[in-house]
Amino acid sequence: MDNYVYIVAGLPELTSGFENTGFDYAAVKESVVELLSEKDQQLVELMEQGFDENTLGADFYAKAAESKNRFIREYFDFDGRLRNMKVNYLAKRLGKESDPYLVNLEEADFDEEQQIQDILANADFVQREQKMDELKWEKASDIARLDYFNMNAILAFLVKAKTVQRWAELDPAKGTEMFHKLVKEIRGTNAELDLSVGGGKI
Repeated sequence: MDNYVYIVAGLPELTSGFENTGFDYAAVKESVVELLSEKDQQLVELMEQGFDENTLGADFYAKAAESKNRFIREYFDFDGRLRNMKVNYLAKRLGKESDPYLVNLEEADFDEEQQIQDILANADFVQREQKMDELKWEKASDIARLDYFNMNAILAFLVKAKTVQRWAELDPAKGTEMFHKLVKEIRGTNAELDLSVGGGKI
């Protein structure tokens, strides 16, 4: 059985070398994955498919929707709806049909729709990308908000770690900012852990 508490408690150490050597998402992920069961490793593999724009498509979103894991289902439902809004926005600007590129999702209320419309209205491409990633970050936090020490917490961490890697490569200053935010969130989670065990150390 996986010791999720042990894994989550160790996350700050996994990220500690960022400012000296650069953030290495692949190394962080590998350090987490080696502690997981085969079943949970498969969840990470599925999530990784959702990070690959080259292979991302209807088949992936259908597979994610059928997952037994709540984080995978909810996060990639959100991601698919965000993707569709971006496709519609770009198609309209280019004067093209969007239908061939849309992901088929069930009709549902989409709480973030107005936020995404506001982000897309920003003429600055870099600011749009930053705001989109910040929205994804917050969505991952919301889905796993009460999941302190289970697989959902680990999946949310990996979503955020992937975002740190992206911005460390695109904009080192933004990457550093998001890295500090990630570490602060992890330490907040570990503070909850210390309280739950009476202030003891893991």
